[in-house]
Amino acid sequence: MLSRILLSPVLLAVALHAAEFHVSPAGNDGAPGSRERPFATLQRTQQAVRLAIKAGLREDLTIHLADGVYELTQPLHFGPEDGGTLDHAVTYAALPGAKPVLSGGRRIEGWKQTKEGLWQATVPMARASAWAPRQLFVNDRRAQRARWPNVDAESSYCQIREVSLTPDRSVYTITMDAADVAAWERVEDIEVVVLGSWEITRKKLAAVDASTGVLTLAPPHAGSHASIRPHRKSLAFLENARAFLDQPGEWYLDRDEGVLTYWPRPGEKLAKCSFVMPRLTQLVKVRGATLDPVRNLHFRGLQFRHADWAFPDCGFNGVQASFYTYPEEGKTGWDWELWKCTEAALVWEFAEDCSLRDSVLAGLGGVGMRLRRGCRRNVVEGNLVQEIGASGIMVGENLVRFPWGERRLPPGELPIGNRIANNLIRRCGLDDYGAVGVWVSFTNGTEIVHNLIHDLPYSGISVGWLWTSSPTENRNNLIAANHVHTVLQKLCDGGCLYTLGRQPGTVIRDNLFHGARRSGVARGAANNGIFFDQGSRGFRVENNLIYDTSGTPVRFNQCKGKWHTWKGNQFGLTKTVPGVIGAGFHGDGAGTCTEVPHAGKLDPQELTAEAWVYLERWATGKDTRRWIINKNDDEWAKGHWALVTDRSKAGAFLNIGGGQKNSFAAWSAEGALTLKTWHHLAFTYDSKDLCVYVDGKEVARTPVNRIRRPGRTAIAIGRRQDGHNSFLGTIDEVRLYSRALVLPEVTARCLARGAAPPQELPLVGHWGFGGLDAVQKMLAAAEAAAGLEPAYRERLLP
Repeated sequence: MLSRILLSPVLLAVALHAAEFHVSPAGNDGAPGSRERPFATLQRTQQAVRLAIKAGLREDLTIHLADGVYELTQPLHFGPEDGGTLDHAVTYAALPGAKPVLSGGRRIEGWKQTKEGLWQATVPMARASAWAPRQLFVNDRRAQRARWPNVDAESSYCQIREVSLTPDRSVYTITMDAADVAAWERVEDIEVVVLGSWEITRKKLAAVDASTGVLTLAPPHAGSHASIRPHRKSLAFLENARAFLDQPGEWYLDRDEGVLTYWPRPGEKLAKCSFVMPRLTQLVKVRGATLDPVRNLHFRGLQFRHADWAFPDCGFNGVQASFYTYPEEGKTGWDWELWKCTEAALVWEFAEDCSLRDSVLAGLGGVGMRLRRGCRRNVVEGNLVQEIGASGIMVGENLVRFPWGERRLPPGELPIGNRIANNLIRRCGLDDYGAVGVWVSFTNGTEIVHNLIHDLPYSGISVGWLWTSSPTENRNNLIAANHVHTVLQKLCDGGCLYTLGRQPGTVIRDNLFHGARRSGVARGAANNGIFFDQGSRGFRVENNLIYDTSGTPVRFNQCKGKWHTWKGNQFGLTKTVPGVIGAGFHGDGAGTCTEVPHAGKLDPQELTAEAWVYLERWATGKDTRRWIINKNDDEWAKGHWALVTDRSKAGAFLNIGGGQKNSFAAWSAEGALTLKTWHHLAFTYDSKDLCVYVDGKEVARTPVNRIRRPGRTAIAIGRRQDGHNSFLGTIDEVRLYSRALVLPEVTARCLARGAAPPQELPLVGHWGFGGLDAVQKMLAAAEAAAGLEPAYRERLLP
């Protein structure tokens, strides 16, 4: 296309000596590209830029983009001939105040309202599978592809009854309740999504048997990890059938008829809505070569929107962090060389000293941006990355490019010195729940600093891509001053920060990690602030603050804490609320807890535990028991003791000997506790009776008459010690004594309302959660220092 545009001698002279060009959707490609007479398209502008570069840059060259939408019918390709020199930059930048949009979408027009109140438009390009877009944007807000169960339903997933994959992987079936399955139309367009531990499986259907509930998945099929692949009782949902279109905000594209149907949200007016569906999977490709990289090319203040997900023909057999595996004859499907990465809307390869700044990546169906091999000293800073189907920003290559014998990338291919900074990254993983905010594989000197990352279905930052501690070129990376929170909202077995492999010289410093809770659909291992997974070794970990995690603040799997250097970290800080005195521990019912390491004095033979509790609402579900303070696993474990509630009842557990038969309990009658009232609870054991007290009065007594033996696990406050039955409400002034207090002493402790006990009482543990002001000031200081720096915070946050 570019070669067909001819320049007059006058325009050619202008192009050769211009220090800037202008482009506007309202311009003219026959114009000289000046401020007064801008070009109309980026393709025409790129031709003029190349001529200027070829003539020799004498100064920086800036291409100013005016406001408006630049509709791309094919990706923009930038090679070495499009970049700057060592001395002069080439920059594509928004005019001051302008918000130019580079869109890979196609506008959908000609809408009509049906008698049922739905909106419909004819989309001829979609007939006969010529075009099958996966997203619809209404006023740049992503609509929900028709789904069952609905995303906001009380139960938004169904449970699989059976799964079968033949040994030769030729037939793959999933069985659901027959009552939930019907003879849906266009079965081949329907997709089933199954949640695994840390990734998902998404496959198209080949056939449906409504009488038995059997769904036959469309081949070809690949094997997968046991923790990810569909199982009996796995949670799933279905997408993309006309029968699933049943609530506002959903859409369905009938590719037989070429008709798009949308159920409008409340308040939407047809005349005031714009509709866009993506036609491109990539928007911008920057690609040089080992000895001829793209240099000094910059993008500033631009918006990149509307790219589709290039859905694999074999379906999405998730591996981890937007990678999937595909089938190949003679392979198991879990072979590293078969892993592929979801396509990115912006891809850079062999780019040096380039940048993307102050821009927006939004409404993208695959990965947002990826820096691949040969990328060096590039900067991605000050960008808003949101509403992304897969991972946000990725740096590096998969192991398939890593010669296993040498564990070394070919010369010139290792990404070096790239900087990911001051980006707001949120709401990624909308289609691939195993996606992450920032992913780094094998790199040297990558900086991930001052990013604000939140609202993700899996981990926030993932660094490393080798599941052993064998030496690689991955080293000297910096993960510093990031604020990562509200992650792992669907899946599990991850962290605010997740690491793999040996990384000498890599530093994890000054980060604020919190909100790694456990969702109601998670099936698998714990969620943590930092999860050092297989082979993680050689990190320096200093001055990080971690709190509010459903699992331990830091976890190790097939690696050890002593393999790293530690200094000045604050792990397990509990975010507090007003307590009965100062601050109290707030239990969210989702895993938040405080753990105290085992010590002999914290497991006395005879004991009293007391606490003040405030219940805001009753626990719900099959098991409404909630643990306040306890030790030694669960109520069936040897040595377990606990102070607990069960809605309006107070109780205690004691296990002497192990097993269910040696588990003793004492419970008050219903109504002992009320909502939104501070209650003093205590239990005692004197080697004879297990007694429970509420507000200074004995409410339950169970004879035991055994000598208890101590255990060796930590004390947990706010959930059962084995990680379940998290408390819902506020806990304060928790104390442990090394003998059983008698009734007058317990009554006195209630009347003291949290004040220190007299010295004659054998106090061995006290957890008061500090002064409210001190805790809040600590958190406020951490939030001010981590995440976006002030200039970026002012621009990116509302």
